[in-house]
Amino acid sequence: MGAYDGESAGATVDRMKMWAEFLWGVATGTTPTGVYIRELDHPDLANYFPGDLTATNRFATGIVKVRKELDKVAMGALLHMVQDSFSEAHTERGLESGAQCGNTGYDKPGQIQRFHSYTKQSSSSHDEADTVKALALHTMQISPSAVDVSRAFLTLWNENKPWSEVREFFDCVFDVKDREVEADAGRYVGQVREEDVYRPGP
Repeated sequence: MGAYDGESAGATVDRMKMWAEFLWGVATGTTPTGVYIRELDHPDLANYFPGDLTATNRFATGIVKVRKELDKVAMGALLHMVQDSFSEAHTERGLESGAQCGNTGYDKPGQIQRFHSYTKQSSSSHDEADTVKALALHTMQISPSAVDVSRAFLTLWNENKPWSEVREFFDCVFDVKDREVEADAGRYVGQVREEDVYRPGP
């Protein structure tokens, strides 16, 4: 999603791509997990993690048993981002064209028209778009669906493809129609119910 109302689609997708590249590196074992993220050769990423935080800390703080499976945790985080991009509360996509993603052999999903922002959304309306029922309807009506695209990323991961090859597919899946269009709440804005209002404790 957009980080705030008014964030450009270009800024949103650039941050997602930066995060995806990092996750892919951890998932394939090409990014060291015991090195401070700020010391990795990625200055833009370092801006988000300027402190003494490693990939191990980021994904396994307080959960020691998953430290041996950080690759799966990172892949899960990547798939979460991919799948959220097919939720109508997160992203507005156009119709599928029937085209393929370059030479990858995978079908191209609907082009991104606009990212949404959670800022002015009703949490209950937002959550309804992320239910199992919504996913089931999506998979019956859309092809390639979130499931199809997730399967493709998993195949690329199992084949241990480098990010240099995966990047083409990522760019296809997250192709935006207009990098300047701004994030908004979409049709998920409305009167917020009493139970949706956050009130800090005393």
